[in-house]
Amino acid sequence: MKTKVLITGNIPREWVSALEPVSAITIWPGNGSFTMPRNDLLAEIGNYHGIVNFAEVKADQELIQHAHNLKVIANASIGYDNLNLPLLTTHNIWASNAPGFFNYPVAEYVFAGMMTISRRLLESDDFIRQGKWHSFEPGRWDGISLKEKTVGIIGLGSIGKHLRLMLKAIGANVIYNTPSPKEEEGWVSFEELISTSDIISIHIPLTSKTRNLIDSNAIAKIREGAIVINTSRGLIMDEAALIRALQSGKLAGAVLDVFENEPHVPAELKNMRNVLLTPHMAGGTKSARAACLKRAISNVAAVLQGNKPMNALNQLS
Repeated sequence: MKTKVLITGNIPREWVSALEPVSAITIWPGNGSFTMPRNDLLAEIGNYHGIVNFAEVKADQELIQHAHNLKVIANASIGYDNLNLPLLTTHNIWASNAPGFFNYPVAEYVFAGMMTISRRLLESDDFIRQGKWHSFEPGRWDGISLKEKTVGIIGLGSIGKHLRLMLKAIGANVIYNTPSPKEEEGWVSFEELISTSDIISIHIPLTSKTRNLIDSNAIAKIREGAIVINTSRGLIMDEAALIRALQSGKLAGAVLDVFENEPHVPAELKNMRNVLLTPHMAGGTKSARAACLKRAISNVAAVLQGNKPMNALNQLS
């Protein structure tokens, strides 16, 4: 009898071709939401041997109690803070992610976001849409050029490196911080980065050490008029402290693709025209999404054929 695999998002069936020889595949049809609601998942998961999800499925004790046949849960994402790895390992369930596919698209998004806020594109666009433009006003919408400005990158992984290349190509001064000093030019301490950067972009995972890394104390040290960008995880920033800094003018703007309590976004942020808000989609290009899904599916196929997934996050005995 074929194994059964559940895809929790409404994706094109042609993306799952690698699974068809080994499994019967169920794709969540949408029904009002792209991903499968939790209650529906809990009701159905006992029938499946593998799950491909988008890092929205919280693999906790409640889920495991319903997952009687589960052998593998694969994230179609680089992040995996939704997966309780010790718990999955205890129950002999493989966990995997799909790193690398969204790195360049995220860097592109960040670069575009920097340009959007630094050149005041949201504000000037809104000005026209509200019918307020009546005459040419030299200087009113002058922003800042990224050329010769200092951009601080927190975390120099693949995304940070792609972003650094883009910024250097236009003449920006790029500095970065990682937990340990690197030989590559531009490393500075965290305190120096936040106090000297005109723009700060965050590219680190959420851990116990990075939770609320950008809190009120850190924001107090940030250069007056700086721009902050977060495409990592919402809990890395203290959202309330960020809002206060934007309201006071301490920060000139922000680009936010992630939030503390997604999908909730504070009304204060929605009302700010110097803040670019997007729904956790920074890595979302069509080609990257398809490639990432295919890797996650390949990870599931490997397990169901008796092998270790290529991107295993845990080790089973």
